[in-house]
Amino acid sequence: MSESMELLKLFESDGRMNKFQNLFKQLIYVLSEEKIEYVIIGTVAYSEYAPSRATTNINFMVSESDCYKLERALKENNIDFIWNAYQQLIIAIKDDSGETKKYPLELSFQRAPKGLTFSQPIPKEVFGVADVPVASPEVLVALWCLAVINGNPKSYYDAQMVIKLQLADVDRCVAVIESLTESNANKVLRSIITGNAMYVDTINMDEALIMPSDLIQTHKDIELAKARRYQAAQERRRQLYEGIQQAK
Repeated sequence: MSESMELLKLFESDGRMNKFQNLFKQLIYVLSEEKIEYVIIGTVAYSEYAPSRATTNINFMVSESDCYKLERALKENNIDFIWNAYQQLIIAIKDDSGETKKYPLELSFQRAPKGLTFSQPIPKEVFGVADVPVASPEVLVALWCLAVINGNPKSYYDAQMVIKLQLADVDRCVAVIESLTESNANKVLRSIITGNAMYVDTINMDEALIMPSDLIQTHKDIELAKARRYQAAQERRRQLYEGIQQAK
């Protein structure tokens, strides 16, 4: 079992974890039988290379051409799913009452960006299943840099950590990013390598300014900084909500 799943076991009941693991195994079998090419990305993949984190979501990436085949296979195997607003296919684990908890355990699928290939995935044991293809550190860095460009500044720190710990080959990261069509992800990678502050137009300035000093932070420092920014964002939302209520 991957370390991120071991961490999750500390917070979840055995019943839900068993359902999560069984569904994961079923999906791996279905993907294999249907010959749907995939790789594991997200926190589970991150935890295979960098300091582990608990997660409630196992993220898969499949090619756009296989999305229809995936939907058909899930329906044939009576596996319920939805497409969310971010064009991710979501399969949620339900508790005994048939309702998902506040923080549901999920398996999600997303389309691979144009130009990205699943070349040289690294086989890992995930959730008790051997030889599950996990995206390489270079592919993960490219996906995180692309996510920053698309409005998710928190992904900057994931890419930054993998580069800082020398877990990814920078030249290979560049090559993967250059294979992506219509992407400015190379700007994000360049800012990580050079330590220059960067700003992405689609991101709030308070959350998007990445300072050079971040590059000499420890993993703990970076995680604490992320927590502080999250708390500040929650406080801004609370104040905005209270302002709206008072205006009514």
